[in-house]
Amino acid sequence: MKTRLLKLVNDLNFLSLAANLSTAVMGLLSFMILMRMLSIPDFGKWVLFTAPASLIDMLRFGLSKEALVRFLSSPTPEDRKYYLGSSWIIGFLIIIPITAILWGLTLIIPGTLESSGYDVFCYWYPVLALINLPWNYAWTIFQAELQFGKIFWIRFFNLCSFLVIIFIAYLLTDITITVVVMIYLLTNLATSLFCIIRKWTGLEYLRYFTKVKMKEVLRYGQFSMGTKVGSSLLKGADSFIISFSAYCGPAGVAMYAIPLKYVELIEIPLISFATTAFPKLSKESLNNNMQRFKDIYYSYTGIVAYLFIAIALVSLIFNKLFILFIGGNQYRELLTPLSYVMIAMIIYCVLLPLDRFTGVALDSLNKPQRNFQKVIYMTTANILGDIFAVFGMHYLFPEMPVTTILFFVAIASIIFSIIGIVVGYRFLRQEIEISFIDIFRKGYFFYRNYIFRVFRINQQP
Repeated sequence: MKTRLLKLVNDLNFLSLAANLSTAVMGLLSFMILMRMLSIPDFGKWVLFTAPASLIDMLRFGLSKEALVRFLSSPTPEDRKYYLGSSWIIGFLIIIPITAILWGLTLIIPGTLESSGYDVFCYWYPVLALINLPWNYAWTIFQAELQFGKIFWIRFFNLCSFLVIIFIAYLLTDITITVVVMIYLLTNLATSLFCIIRKWTGLEYLRYFTKVKMKEVLRYGQFSMGTKVGSSLLKGADSFIISFSAYCGPAGVAMYAIPLKYVELIEIPLISFATTAFPKLSKESLNNNMQRFKDIYYSYTGIVAYLFIAIALVSLIFNKLFILFIGGNQYRELLTPLSYVMIAMIIYCVLLPLDRFTGVALDSLNKPQRNFQKVIYMTTANILGDIFAVFGMHYLFPEMPVTTILFFVAIASIIFSIIGIVVGYRFLRQEIEISFIDIFRKGYFFYRNYIFRVFRINQQP
């Protein structure tokens, strides 16, 4: 029993899942505290700070992160220095135009930014962009090296410090949205300093950058960046478009944040498995071991697909309790209409594994441009669907409740996911011969054999 337990604790998938699960719990607690601490419109402003911040982070780190994970999977010591140094230079250079644009907007249209709720983001994101650079590079290095235990400590340090401070503030005093952002910045700075002190960031290789390595990283990264930005838009576009509607406004963003939080939580095992699958698939692709590549792809996709189906069945039963648990009593009057939005998002989540692992496989095969094209199709469908749901439905039915509009926004998520699965599977078959049925067959045999082993163990005296 002890041997099995040690084997489980040291398993890469378990470490990745444990890291994402524990940090997500802290993120959820922070989310719930802020929902109770801030008014509905102010909480909408917090979402409008974190959502575009996440989007631009995807842009910044998309240029180097996926490339680093792939190139550091089996590098020579000399290549490692130059890949890290070149990536750091890219990271610094990207911050310059972002800062110029955002701070320029605060000078040109300050009133518009304040009325729309984006003023806090434009003022403070450039600062966040600089101070979260070191710990994100540390995360990337450890992902490439499959050291998920250290990734856990980075995320734990970052989120736990933020959670503790806002919880104390919640108990003792009232704070504004600006103070919440200041706390967020300080905790990110502390995390980066922690990683620098531990020499986890690769910052010491800054002087080893070369134009050749920078071009190599950017050549791969241009597509992975587009994929990351597109993936972020798949979720973030909902909140952005809702916020642009005077009818829905920040209150609509706050209401939609509850089903989005469900998606974020449900993605924890998906992100964990995808994080461990990518370097494994990349290694087999680099070694041209296509049979092993397919086995890994089938296993990961099938296992997570069945897991998400089981989670969805439970979620359908308890979706109203989830809304009250996350949002508190101020959302009780909206419970029934929001439950329909939740049901649509639960169906959307069932489709996520089939889409996500197809993208991971394309990236691992050094075809990030194909994954990027897939995400472009999905993002276009999502944005058009959101625009129709938010503006078109309100134009056709002016008295339609905001929650009904949010339901149609969630339906758009289901549609773009189906498009992503179809397009991604078609692209993947152009690179490698795979069977869609084998995904479910592999997942079925995994769970059947697992249940059989558990049953047989329990029958032993």
